[in-house]
Amino acid sequence: MTESQELTNEASAAIDERMGLPSASAFRRYELCAGSWQLEAEARRLGQEAHVGSAAAKRGALIHAWLAGEVDEDGTEIKLDDSEVATADFLQERATDQVKRIFGNEPTQQLSEKRLWFTLNGQLRVSGQFDRCIYTASVALVQDFKTGWSEPDPAEQNSQMKVLAVLVALHLPRTLRKVIVQVISGPHGVSEATYDYPALAKAYSDVLSTLRAIRDERAPLVPSVEACRYCPAINVCPAVKKLVPTISQAEALPDGTGAADLLGSVEILQERIDAIREYYAGRLTDDPSYAIPGWAMVPGVVRREVVDWEAARQRLGEWLEIEDIQGAANYRLGDLEKALGRKLQLRGKELKARLGEILQGLIEERPNAASLKRVKGTPKPITLKS
Repeated sequence: MTESQELTNEASAAIDERMGLPSASAFRRYELCAGSWQLEAEARRLGQEAHVGSAAAKRGALIHAWLAGEVDEDGTEIKLDDSEVATADFLQERATDQVKRIFGNEPTQQLSEKRLWFTLNGQLRVSGQFDRCIYTASVALVQDFKTGWSEPDPAEQNSQMKVLAVLVALHLPRTLRKVIVQVISGPHGVSEATYDYPALAKAYSDVLSTLRAIRDERAPLVPSVEACRYCPAINVCPAVKKLVPTISQAEALPDGTGAADLLGSVEILQERIDAIREYYAGRLTDDPSYAIPGWAMVPGVVRREVVDWEAARQRLGEWLEIEDIQGAANYRLGDLEKALGRKLQLRGKELKARLGEILQGLIEERPNAASLKRVKGTPKPITLKS
């Protein structure tokens, strides 16, 4: 099974887990574009679903599973690379600090990666899965980890956290007085919002209103950069397609509000362009028999990575001062190579060979992910790891 097939299977499993119903993680999109939820099902039916199994999603799922103490399919401990460990450690540390700040030494209970359901008239309507919920009889703290680099909506404006606050309040003991929600991000720190009884009542009403709107057969499609960015229906969305004439029929580039409108359309269409490339890249990767004349998945450049930094630091210590080693940003191999070059007065191939000798057995060459590119002649076949 290829890596892309595994990711597609993971996405399908997530859809099955949600039973094809709305999810808290997409609730902001539903609020902005009520018609997008019904269009998702059509995109899946046509096999045109966008944003399935991205590398960022895989990385996030891996870190989340590690933080939750889960194991892989073979029952062994999940392994993270150095970058993933750094992200996970930061999130873990910040989350622990917040638990201590809010609860102190008070005994607490904890749930991790649990999906809760919102029911209406005995029917399941929407679900949400928190990363971690720490609670007592009166206070619940819901924490959501963000592993990417883009800035998430702050907790007080975050629709996903609003739904999670409602779900936790409905499922935890009735003695609960408030639900605190936190969005924890490596690059952007921690944001927090508190839902007391009045705030929970307002949030409950908002959730009901959105659920009614997305089930309306006349629910409108309202494209915007925020709504379209991760929309799985962007490849089949008629409202997005209508933006093409707006750009192609412009006789001259406008100024003022016309420029703002045109740039807004371009930004949304760029999201669709990226989704189209992602779709065909997935087809070419998953199916060796699938071909597009003049296009292929081209292997990325090969990068060198140190597999054991502790051993590498010890070896480099014979040649470099500790200040030189620590001065290399995040121990990047290129920075260490430059430091060694200054020390030994070496450059180019000689320097690279010398570093290779010092770190023999500690460096692995790993190709960057292949990307969709226009090619000439017969493209070089890619051997995918199973």
